[in-house]
Amino acid sequence: MATTNTESGGKQYGVTVSIAALLVITMQYVQSFVTPGLSAVRAAYAGLGIDTVLIQQIQGIPSLMAIFGAILVGILERYMKKKHILALAMVLMFLGSAAAFVPETTEGFWLLLATRVVLGLGRGMIFPMASSFIADLFIGRKRDRLMSFKTAVGGISGSIFQIIGGALAVLSWRYAFLGMLIWVPVAIMVLVWLKEPEVKPAGTTADGKKGNPLKSITAISWLIIIVAGFWNIFQFSYMTSISLAIAGVGLGDTGVTGWISSLQTLACAIGALCYGAFLKGRLGGFDLPIAIALEGIGFFILTHVVSVPAYAIATAIYGFGFGLLNPALILQIVKVLPREGATLGLSLLAGSQNLFQFFSAPVLAFLAPVLGVAGVQGATGLQSASLNNWNVAWIFAIIYFVFVLVLILIAKVKAPQMLAGVKEPSAKQTETMEAHEDDDES
Repeated sequence: MATTNTESGGKQYGVTVSIAALLVITMQYVQSFVTPGLSAVRAAYAGLGIDTVLIQQIQGIPSLMAIFGAILVGILERYMKKKHILALAMVLMFLGSAAAFVPETTEGFWLLLATRVVLGLGRGMIFPMASSFIADLFIGRKRDRLMSFKTAVGGISGSIFQIIGGALAVLSWRYAFLGMLIWVPVAIMVLVWLKEPEVKPAGTTADGKKGNPLKSITAISWLIIIVAGFWNIFQFSYMTSISLAIAGVGLGDTGVTGWISSLQTLACAIGALCYGAFLKGRLGGFDLPIAIALEGIGFFILTHVVSVPAYAIATAIYGFGFGLLNPALILQIVKVLPREGATLGLSLLAGSQNLFQFFSAPVLAFLAPVLGVAGVQGATGLQSASLNNWNVAWIFAIIYFVFVLVLILIAKVKAPQMLAGVKEPSAKQTETMEAHEDDDES
């Protein structure tokens, strides 16, 4: 059974809708099919004078365009149904597979980059929608658990897609791009099972008129959006530096990088599952600073104990913290937004995170000498640059930990109802409390 009516007159969606809502996030990771084949793409176009910087844009362009895709969702929801926006995002993602048909010429390479622009827009649209469908369709503990499980499903699907994409890329780099089409039946299933949320877009008045949508974004929401985006500069330095660091310090080849990176994905999934299953509501509202502290500990170990076992431990700690942080952050911003502002708020959050992530490398390179950590970890430029990023990251993790901790302590005194990490009463307890309130009024 897909839905049932609750006593309050709302809808409680069943298993099929829950599965569909969780599978939305897998669409964001469809491009992972392509990741293992990028070296083969570079080899295919190597004789045409295309430099490494342009090759790197195969990955860089989707991240840049994701900023605009995320913001586009907040605009389109005022004029289109959310399922229609999701269908559009899916089409844009799958159009990225057209790269498989471009010729191995200079013109063909520019066409390949054009397909990455289209894919990036779709990818940027998927991220906020994966969270907003859950926020719009579910409430209470089920919403919180699904939000956590979403992170785990995304990480696991990304790993599976990379494995399949790697196998396809052995045959041809073109097959890696075509591999994305394997997920088309799942996309269709999601669109069939998923329900259209009965939530008015941000800025829509009771009589259906469209007002200023930004009025739905509260001041505390803006603070979260900006602070979370800025943290991405440091948080994502793990992803951008792990392979370079391992090569730079001589810890191993791409095989070592592969299994350590897979460990991060696994730890992230475990962290998200643990958060949704039993940690949420049991950390006293300090979910975010605890997650930041774990990431900071991971960065500290990576820069101070350079060995394969230490890197594995640091990766596990960082990954677990990352798995806690993402659902805790999403739930926190949903908590401080009016329900009709959830999609727009999540779109702005995704845009902020992608924007700051895009500028991560130059900002870290600037901060390293300012903080006096440039070149302290090794003689080679590759080694020092990679480890310096993490040196900056663990220092800022301490700053962020203290800052977020102070904000939460203030919130616990001034507005504890605004914290997403506190334990919420069960449905039965809520009904009892409401019954007592009715008795008091009578």
